[in-house]
Amino acid sequence: MRIVILSSQPFSGASSVTAQCLEHLEQWGVTVDVVLPGTLVNITDLALTADLYLLKSPNDHVVGVATALEAAGARCVNPVSVVRTCRDRIAVTGVLAAAGVPVPPTWTTAELPGIVDLLDQGPVMLKSGRVGASMGHRTIWDEEDLASAHQPGQQWLVQRLQHTEDRDRKLYRIGDQVFGVKRRWPAATEADKQGEPFTVSAEHRRICDAAAEALGTDLFGLDLIETAEGPLVVDVHPFPGFKGVPNGALRLADYLFARLHDEPHVATAHQESAP
Repeated sequence: MRIVILSSQPFSGASSVTAQCLEHLEQWGVTVDVVLPGTLVNITDLALTADLYLLKSPNDHVVGVATALEAAGARCVNPVSVVRTCRDRIAVTGVLAAAGVPVPPTWTTAELPGIVDLLDQGPVMLKSGRVGASMGHRTIWDEEDLASAHQPGQQWLVQRLQHTEDRDRKLYRIGDQVFGVKRRWPAATEADKQGEPFTVSAEHRRICDAAAEALGTDLFGLDLIETAEGPLVVDVHPFPGFKGVPNGALRLADYLFARLHDEPHVATAHQESAP
C-alpha cells in the first residue's frame, strides 16, 4: 500500500501531527512519499503510483497536480473540488450559509469604496477572497483604514466584526469524530500552539454535520468565534494541522489507513444515525 502526500513545503518535527501520522502509517506497512513543488511531474504521461493521494496544501501547484491525478483516475482523500471550494472564501461561505451553517453577516466586492456605507453600522473584517492571496485579515474601522487596504484587482470578503473575547476556537472533523480546541493568539509558546480541548456541544456537532454534507468531505477544520448569539464559522481548512486533538496523529493515521482499504465515503448525520 502506498500513499502520496502533495505538499507545498516539507513538514517534520515533534509537534507536527501530520509527520507523526505518517510515522504511524509507515509502522503499519504503508509506503509514504511526499511530492513537493520541486518534484518534476510529467503531466502528459501521468502514472498513478499510489493507492491514495492527500492534498496537504491548497496552493495552485498542489491543486493543479491533484486535478491532473484525479483526471487520470487517482483517489484523493480530500477531493480537488473540496479544496478548490475551501480556498475560495466567497464560495465556501456561500455554500456553508446555504446549508444552515451560521456565519457572520458577509458581503463581497471587487471595489473597496463600495463598503463605505457598511462602516456606518460599525467595523468590518476584510479578507482576501482567496486563501493564500497577498493580504491577510484586516479590521477596517473607517475610510482611512479602507484607503490603506486598497489593492486593485483583488476580490474581497467582508464580514461584520463580531464582539467576542474568545476569537480562536477550532473544530476538527476526522471521519465521524469531532474535536474542539481553543488557542491563544498570537501563539507565543508551543503550549499556545497546542491549545486546550473544549467540550463539543450539540450545536458544534450540528455545524460540523451540516458542513460535512455541504462540502462533501469528513476531514476538515473550522475556525469559530463564539458570540452571544452562538458560534459562527469564519474560515474552513480542507486539511488543517489538527494540533491539540487528543491522540490526533493516531486518529488521523487510523482514518487514512481505513481509507486505503475502503472506498471513499462521507459520513453524514443521516449515515451516522443509521443502524
